[in-house]
Amino acid sequence: MVARIMPGSDLLQSIRTIVEKNRIEAGVIMSGVGLLGKAHLRNCKALPKEYPITDTNRSFLTFEKPLEILALSGNVSEVEGQPWVHIHITLSHADGGSIEVIGGHLLEGCIVFGFAEIFIMKLEDIDMKKRFDKETKTLQLFI
Repeated sequence: MVARIMPGSDLLQSIRTIVEKNRIEAGVIMSGVGLLGKAHLRNCKALPKEYPITDTNRSFLTFEKPLEILALSGNVSEVEGQPWVHIHITLSHADGGSIEVIGGHLLEGCIVFGFAEIFIMKLEDIDMKKRFDKETKTLQLFI
């Protein structure tokens, strides 16, 4: 599946819509290119002494500048019968005379500027579901 996401669209919400409309229950986010005007990302800033990892262990950062999408990677699975999209993104931006690269977990609030092109591979005959995992106390992928 190849899709173009229009300017002004939220990247994550758009990918969720593509997944739902195309009834993708198991898939791989293979690639993505384009340009964002704003990005909202999450990263782990500290490892907790015990699970689960919570927002106190995370950093949430917003960037408002031209950001080239260098890579998207992730998967599509199901949680309680609904499609679940988990994506990481790598971005670059010019800062003075150099280029810097940033990345993290893709959150809502990443706004497309110009275009974004997304490539998703639908997996057949593979049952990918996220369920609560007792050890990590989070949703984990079970195949």
